[in-house]
Amino acid sequence: MKGKSPLRELVCSMLVPMAVMTLVCYGVTLFWGFDVPTLIGFAVGYGYVVACYFYLASSCERAVELDVQKGKRVMLTCFFVRFAGLFALCAGSMLTGYVNVIGVLVPQFYPRIVLTAKEFFINKKGSD
Repeated sequence: MKGKSPLRELVCSMLVPMAVMTLVCYGVTLFWGFDVPTLIGFAVGYGYVVACYFYLASSCERAVELDVQKGKRVMLTCFFVRFAGLFALCAGSMLTGYVNVIGVLVPQFYPRIVLTAKEFFINKKGSD
């Protein structure tokens, strides 16, 4: 088997910063008191965003090896699967009440924040 692809390495490098952000955001919610559904929500949200980005990385790797139409189909399928899963997760959270839906949704913003911060600091180091 080949070594890790650059996309998988990028996703792996995002795991720790996203985990820290999850803990910090959950810590902020403790000001309103401890709540098990909120804890479960942040854990589920973090797990889902990690799974989605590994799936996205593998879909991108497959898509670049296919012709244009099949590659577009793979990426479109990836998009719909990820957002259908998020919709189902949020709907289940709202209907049952066992999982805080805000805790599920907030971690979905972490990858963009982490990637933006990485790009800012990498460019900052390169310009010195």
